[in-house]
Amino acid sequence: MDSIRYLWSKSIWYRIVLVSSLVYLLFRLSVHIYFLFILSPVEFGSFHGVFVPNDLRVYLEAAERLSHHEDLYILGTSSDLYQYAPGFALLFTPLLHIYPTTIVIAATILYAIAYVFLYVSWDRIFRWVNVPLGGLALAWTIPLWIVFEPLWGDLTYLNVYILIALIATCLIEAILREDWFMSLLWVSILLQAKPFWIFPIGVSFILGKRKFFWKLLGSAVVVYLVITGLTILVLGLDYGLAQYSAYYKFIISLSSNFPWRGPDTAFLGYNHSVAQVILHIVGMSKPAMKIVIIAKTALLVPLGIVAFRWFFRSGDFPVPDLVKLEMAFVLYLAAFIWLDIVWELTLGLAIFALLRCICETRLERVIAGIVVIPYALLDMWRLLSYLIGGDKVLKGAYVLTDPSAYIPMILIVILVFYALLLRKLWTAKDLAG
Repeated sequence: MDSIRYLWSKSIWYRIVLVSSLVYLLFRLSVHIYFLFILSPVEFGSFHGVFVPNDLRVYLEAAERLSHHEDLYILGTSSDLYQYAPGFALLFTPLLHIYPTTIVIAATILYAIAYVFLYVSWDRIFRWVNVPLGGLALAWTIPLWIVFEPLWGDLTYLNVYILIALIATCLIEAILREDWFMSLLWVSILLQAKPFWIFPIGVSFILGKRKFFWKLLGSAVVVYLVITGLTILVLGLDYGLAQYSAYYKFIISLSSNFPWRGPDTAFLGYNHSVAQVILHIVGMSKPAMKIVIIAKTALLVPLGIVAFRWFFRSGDFPVPDLVKLEMAFVLYLAAFIWLDIVWELTLGLAIFALLRCICETRLERVIAGIVVIPYALLDMWRLLSYLIGGDKVLKGAYVLTDPSAYIPMILIVILVFYALLLRKLWTAKDLAG
């Protein structure tokens, strides 16, 4: 709050932009409430005839199938399939006794609160690592946090991205503090939902805290096996084993069954992964998938070089927490470079705020802003397009005037941030000794 008050008192432009974003927040909330509870577009999601945002509907339907001992995982070409562990579906089974609209209201409030905590957590982390002017940088980005596309996209579909991003943020903080118990707690939760979000544990391995890393990894494996075993017992031995076997097979085959958009489609779509961009250009084939693997590997080679360099030097001196945070963000971006399905970059504004503090040249800061600000404003652009053009600008779930349907804006942000952070880690004075 001190940073916000300081900027408010010093900059008229900050006051104008912040007030404008708050006005937009009220308007956007009104639109959101109308969409969820008045318009009720059942074609976007229906659970027992009641409108439920699509991703939440997938979770509830999976819980219902689980309660009836039906198969959770269906091989096909739909992006709406249930993609999480059986234990995740088990957590949703108590909600089956609650009226769906009540669940929607509660989930919306929960996600909004989680988003506020996400911002507050990054302010706390920046203070812990002593980021120069970190509080001011985060305060400068508050208007973007308010209009941020991932926020409104998650509220529209009620998926778990905001909650997962908050848990991953708590894991990063626990890793920085070397808090084994809290790290184990957050890792254990993430492994049940989105395992690739446990990327922060790599910071300990690369930057010299390898005893902490092996202790955390070993205990996380034990807890995962215990949770899996207990889930199987609750579900029944035969059914539980069958669903976990189907889950692992489903995850392994997910990319081969994903509905890729090839050259025959009019536009790229909202999956901005390296794989989707390449396949949209050359088409889906075995040679094309080899090109994808080569491209992703080539992009991760610089990280391997930087990590190798830090791995053998980190034992020579205490590694600053700021370097650990930079490495955590690089690993986060690397995970998304490797993934074949990339819908959003939830921690993008936290990385942007850090880059505003650590980038040594104005050009680097300008480039970071040029790529992330248009991405942040996408929800505003889509809403404006619909208010002007109506249904004629829509094609299914796509807004035809949306630049991100044609340009991989998320991937561009990922690659630019990735390059800037790698450069910072490579040139770090602490490494030079």
